[in-house]
Amino acid sequence: MSAISSRLTAWRDLRWAFAAVWLLFLAYPVLTVSKSDTMSTAERVYTLVLLGGFAVGYLLTCVYVLFGASRHSDRRRAAPVAFVALAVVAAATTVTLDQEVFALAPYLMAVAALSFALPVSVAIFVLLTGSAVVMPEIVDGWELDTGVVVMLLVVGPTVLAVRILRAREELREESEAAKRSLDEQLAIVAERERVARDVHDILGHSLTVMTVKSELAGRLMDVDPTAARAELADLHRISREALAEVRTTVGGLRSPDLATELRAADTALTATRIAADLPADATVAAPENRVLFAWVLREAITNVVRHSGATTCRVRLQPNAIDIVDDGVGLDGSVSGNGLRGLRERVQAAGGTLTLRGDHGTELRVLVP
Repeated sequence: MSAISSRLTAWRDLRWAFAAVWLLFLAYPVLTVSKSDTMSTAERVYTLVLLGGFAVGYLLTCVYVLFGASRHSDRRRAAPVAFVALAVVAAATTVTLDQEVFALAPYLMAVAALSFALPVSVAIFVLLTGSAVVMPEIVDGWELDTGVVVMLLVVGPTVLAVRILRAREELREESEAAKRSLDEQLAIVAERERVARDVHDILGHSLTVMTVKSELAGRLMDVDPTAARAELADLHRISREALAEVRTTVGGLRSPDLATELRAADTALTATRIAADLPADATVAAPENRVLFAWVLREAITNVVRHSGATTCRVRLQPNAIDIVDDGVGLDGSVSGNGLRGLRERVQAAGGTLTLRGDHGTELRVLVP
C-alpha cells in the first residue's frame, strides 16, 4: 500500500472515531431527564425515546457518509435529508428539555461537517451557536447556559477543521482519480500512435518493394519468363512477410531485427538498380540501439527507393549512430511526412537526435548518446 493510501486509510479510521466520540455529549441530556423532578414518567419516556432515535439516526448517518456512500453525489443527496431529520428530532425534544436541547448541537455540527460543503458547515455552526445565545433572551423560562455556549465555540472550530481536512482528502482522491484516467487515456493514445507508426513503417517499405518487383516482373515477362517468375515468387514471399509483420505489430509482439533489415535493404536497392554499400555486420551497433536503427534503416531505404532517384546508397553503422546517404535529388530537411515524423518520435523517445540534410543528395543521421 502506498504512503498516500495508508494516510487516507488512517484518516478514515480517525473520522469514524471523531464521529463516535460525540456520543459522550448524550450523557448530559440523559442525566437531565433522569434526575428531573418536574417530568412525568410519560415525559421521561418521550424524551428518552427521542434521544435514542437521535443517537441511532446520528450513527446511521455517519456510517453511510463515511463508509456507505462511494460517490460524492450520493452523499450530497443523503446529507440534507439526514441533517433535517436529526434537526426535527432535536427540535421535538425542546418540549421537555428546554434549553438543554443545545446539548444535541455538537451532533448536528458533526453531521454537517461530514456531509456538507465548508460554507454550509460554517453557516450551521453560526446558526446553532447564535441560537444558543439568542433563544434564552426570547423564550420565557430559558436561561443562558454559558457552559453550552463555550462547548459550541470549542466544538464548532473543531468540526470545521475536520471538514477542511476532509475537503483536502476528497480533493486528493479526485486528483488521483483524474490522474489515473489521464494516464489511461495517454496510454491508449500512445498505443494507437505506436500501431499507426509501426504499420506505416512496415507497409510503406514492403509495398514499395512489392511495387518495384511487380513492375520488374512485368518487364521481364516477355524477355525472361524464368526471371519474371522468380520476381513473382519473391513478391509473394514479401507480401506474406508483410502480412505477418502487421499481425504481430498490432498484437504488440514485433521487434525489428537490424540484420534482417540490412538484407531487406540490399534486396530493395538491388531491385531498383541502386548500388548498395551496406555494412556486413549488424553487431557493430550497440545491442540497445539495434531495434531503433532497424526502424531508421527501414524508413530511410523506403524513402531512397520511392523518392530519391539515386544511383548509389551508402549505410554506415557505429555503436551509437547510423548514417544513410544517397546521391539522389535531395530532400528538404523541413519536410515531415508521416514516416519521417514517426521516425523522429521514435528517435526522440530513445533520447537520440535525427539530422536530415538534402542539398546534394540526402544524408540522414541518427545519433544516440
